[in-house]
Amino acid sequence: MNEVAQQAFANPSSPHWAGRDARVLLEEAREKLALSLGAKPQEIFFTSGGSESNNTVLRQLLVTSGKQHLISSAVEHPSVLETCRILADQPNIDFTELAVDSTGRLDPEKLLTSIRPETVLISVITANNETGNLQSIEELRKLAHERKIPFHTDLVQAVCKIKLDLNASRVDYATATAHKLGGPRGIGLLYVKQGSPFQSLISGGKQERVRRAGTENVVLAVGFAKAVEWYLENRSKLREQFFLFRKSILREIEKLEGIFINTDLDNSLPHTLNFGCHGISAESLLISLDLDGIAVSTGSACSSGAMEASHVLLAMGLSRTDAKSSLRVSWGWSTTATEIDFFCKRLTHHILRLQQKNITGNS
Repeated sequence: MNEVAQQAFANPSSPHWAGRDARVLLEEAREKLALSLGAKPQEIFFTSGGSESNNTVLRQLLVTSGKQHLISSAVEHPSVLETCRILADQPNIDFTELAVDSTGRLDPEKLLTSIRPETVLISVITANNETGNLQSIEELRKLAHERKIPFHTDLVQAVCKIKLDLNASRVDYATATAHKLGGPRGIGLLYVKQGSPFQSLISGGKQERVRRAGTENVVLAVGFAKAVEWYLENRSKLREQFFLFRKSILREIEKLEGIFINTDLDNSLPHTLNFGCHGISAESLLISLDLDGIAVSTGSACSSGAMEASHVLLAMGLSRTDAKSSLRVSWGWSTTATEIDFFCKRLTHHILRLQQKNITGNS
């Protein structure tokens, strides 16, 4: 990226030599991403990230005045779920938020019975960002297409982590972002299958084939393509490593009392684990681990900074108390076995300390 920043200093839409040089680098990045993801270059355009890509798909409904119906699930990323709820404030848009089972999975039968004649879009996340649990996207997409309804999936967590061919998947829209792969923050992409209806979210210039106005960030695009290329080259090794890390953590926490696992270990991404401990506040654990230099998370944080119960875990049927006792832990391409061992030791220490504190306090 630093090398490209010296070469691609010009606007890639400019007709002069510097602009043309930048354009070449931008289109090379697009072609590499398309090849890696099983798409055509003209089906991919760059955005600022997953939230913009998701909003771009959903807010197309605002340009039509007729009655429209939108379907999604209760465990979507906020950029989908909150946007759907906002759209539902429009008098001509109805939104069905489908419940999930205890693993966070959507029952295809529930989707089928919720479809109406005016249903115009179905959006379901591929891999949940809090639990790592995977949805049956192929089956859900097939149900949608049998009824000629466009299908969108948020692939932010899953892209490159699972085998993926966008053309073979036959989804109409898909969202991805670079920073989940060790790439730069601030760039994502939206896949729009050739022939799918599309309306721009950001208008003005003619960039990105008139799909997204604004001067393209060539440096970030090149970084995105390089991150995907590197990740796919190393995916097998990383996947094996991630399973070993998860096994190590599970082996340690299962020795403790009160542990419960929210991630479906048989059908999830190997680099994400969501678990809790009855009677212990996840916020207390998070703060304790943070002081050790370990970064984990819980559910969403509200504007005051207070920890809120995860909407995903609540939708899976957990009580508010258990949801607020749950941690989301993930590891990536740069995580080492030494770091995992340190995390396990400190996590065990803090859980035992807090449990003892509870016993002492109660007595």
